[in-house]
Amino acid sequence: MQDQQAIERCFAEFYSSFAADFSDDLPLYKELAAKYPGPVLEIGCRTGRVASRLARLGHEICAVDTSRPMLEIARERLEVLGDRVRLADFDLRQGALYDGFHVVLATLYTFNSLIEIEEQRLFLRHVSRSMGSPGVIAIDLFCPLSIARPDSVGEWRLIERRCGDVELACRDKREMLTPLLERRTQVFRLNGGPESEIVSYRRYVPPQQATNLMQEAGFENIRWLQGYDLSTARPVGDGDRPDGPYLILGEK
Repeated sequence: MQDQQAIERCFAEFYSSFAADFSDDLPLYKELAAKYPGPVLEIGCRTGRVASRLARLGHEICAVDTSRPMLEIARERLEVLGDRVRLADFDLRQGALYDGFHVVLATLYTFNSLIEIEEQRLFLRHVSRSMGSPGVIAIDLFCPLSIARPDSVGEWRLIERRCGDVELACRDKREMLTPLLERRTQVFRLNGGPESEIVSYRRYVPPQQATNLMQEAGFENIRWLQGYDLSTARPVGDGDRPDGPYLILGEK
C-alpha cells in the first residue's frame, strides 16, 4: 500500500504531464507581464507550466507552491532557465515576500484551495504587502459543476490521454458538500501502472465575494472576466454569475 508521500509524488508526475499542454491562460499572463515590467510572482506554480513559459520570454519569475513533490518536478524542469526562475516552498497565508512585485498571478484555482474566509483574507493581505505600485494581481477561480454542468455532479468521469511518451488514465468525481465546498476524488495511473487515489477540496468564491475580499485587502479597479480574454474584463455587477472558470483582476 502506498503511503501519502508516495501518492503525492505520483500525482505530481501525473499532473506535470496532464497539464503540460494547457495554454489558454498564457496570452493573458504574457500581456500582463509585458505591461508591468519587473519580476513576476506566480502563486501555485505546481510543476512550472506557467513559470517556464514566461521565463523563456525573458521575464524574471518568483514561483512558489506549498507542495514539495510539485516543486521537485518544477526544479528539474526549470533548471535550464538558470537565474530567471526562483522557486520557493512558501505559503502566502503565513507572511509576505516584500519584493515589490508588479505582477502577481494566482494560477489555476490556487485561491480556491483556501477553504476558510480568514485564510483568504490573510492570503490577499500578504499578497498586497508583497506588491509594488503600480501593480496587478490576476486570480484564476473555478466554477463548480453544480453551476456549469449540474447533471455531472457526483458522476465518475473517465479521462484517458497520451501526453508525449506518457499514458494517463484518471477517474474523476466531484461532489458539492455545501453550496460552496467541493470535494474532488481522482483515481489516476501512469503508463498502465497501479491506481492511486487523491482527494482534494476547493471553495467556490462568487465574483461579488471575491470583489469584497479584494477591496478589504486594498486592491482597486477590480474586474472579472470569463475565460482568459483580457479585453472582456469588467466590474462585477449585481447578479453576475459565472458559468465556467473565471478570473478576478485587481490593481495596486
